[in-house]
Amino acid sequence: MIFGHLPAGYIMSNILWETSDKKTSFYKTFLFWGMFGAIAPDTDLLYSLLIDHAYHHSYITHFPIFWISLLLIALLWLRIDKTRRNVAASCFIFTLNALVHLILDTVTGHILWLAPFSNQHFSLITERSEGAHYFTQWGFALELFLIFLALCVWLKSSGRDV
Repeated sequence: MIFGHLPAGYIMSNILWETSDKKTSFYKTFLFWGMFGAIAPDTDLLYSLLIDHAYHHSYITHFPIFWISLLLIALLWLRIDKTRRNVAASCFIFTLNALVHLILDTVTGHILWLAPFSNQHFSLITERSEGAHYFTQWGFALELFLIFLALCVWLKSSGRDV
């Protein structure tokens, strides 16, 4: 997935914001950290391209156990600390969207869901069209759908009719 992570982060952040109590006015901060979390696992891409040349899904930033651990810590922090609730909520949405990133990567690629205990790759794609251009594959249609859905959420949240 190339283009869908950011829109998915926007959608998830807005869904969580709409279901929260919204007593504070830190929506833009919440949205920023949510969208940054949605692309955070791909921070390893630059290292992969410039230094190691390994497939970037093999780094810790693409290990679900890493993000699940951080998500549980953020959730615990959110439950316990009532004084810094905005920071805890930002950490929670950041890690949640990083986990959504891995789910989306599982749909269009492969993720090591049992790493570091196993090197078995998991993917919802079992066959790839050899030589087919990415923009003609069904994964790109999913990305276009996420972009369209994010646009609808944005239009709705800004008071425009969809």
